[in-house]
Amino acid sequence: MRSELGTLSLNLVRGAFMELYLTPKPGLVDLNDSGSHRDLSLQRMETSLKIVSGYLAELTESLARGEELAQQVRLGVAAEAAMLQTAGTNCHKGYIFLSGLLLCARSQVAHRDEGELGLAVARLAQRFFDHAQPEATNGSRIRNSSGAQGVKGEALAGFPSLFGAALPAFRHEIAGGGNRGTAVYAMLGRLMATVEDTTALHRCGSEGLATVREDGRKLELLVLQRDDFLGFLAERNEVYISRNLTMGGVADLLALAFAWLTHTGELQLSAS
Repeated sequence: MRSELGTLSLNLVRGAFMELYLTPKPGLVDLNDSGSHRDLSLQRMETSLKIVSGYLAELTESLARGEELAQQVRLGVAAEAAMLQTAGTNCHKGYIFLSGLLLCARSQVAHRDEGELGLAVARLAQRFFDHAQPEATNGSRIRNSSGAQGVKGEALAGFPSLFGAALPAFRHEIAGGGNRGTAVYAMLGRLMATVEDTTALHRCGSEGLATVREDGRKLELLVLQRDDFLGFLAERNEVYISRNLTMGGVADLLALAFAWLTHTGELQLSAS
């Protein structure tokens, strides 16, 4: 299990870098620009991911030693503080939580069964939120004001956007004759169309979330029709920048999907 967790830890880092470098992505940092994030850059995001990498390595060792969940939570809190101090941003705070939760859940499941893994995620999330101290974050304010559950709801439900949306979209596109390039964007479209993204809600309210979801459905259709989906995304990026719209929740779940598909070997197979 130590070897399995170590490999998954590395793939979780790889997945985050794949998400970062995927270009174009409307409103998000990529190889072309910083999207709607005036305070971020590619280099700053890379610096942040070095913190994530160290955190996941420490978490793997904690799990291998059989330490309690409380210790693993402390590692996550320390990683958030280090990220803020070193990179000057909390841009991967959501991914620290999601990736750490997936890694912890994998330590409790004998095999890579995605149904069992989702149940383990939900159980761990329930334990975490039962003991977590309330935080005054943008996500918590959005949950209180709009009823949107965001990353909390995603975790408590066992990552439905990963196991029930992103992965099936990728696999369906590959089974239908697509390649890695089209399948990745089919996955992005499905996430945009379904994720309850509290970053979009915080930036632009319900209209912003509706825009992301509509664009996700359009992206899915363009991929299906083999139309110019890259041109569409580049054009939408300009619109998102003009509206200060972004989709951090979608980005985190896309990174998680990249990580899991790398871990299962499907991403590599789709490129051959």
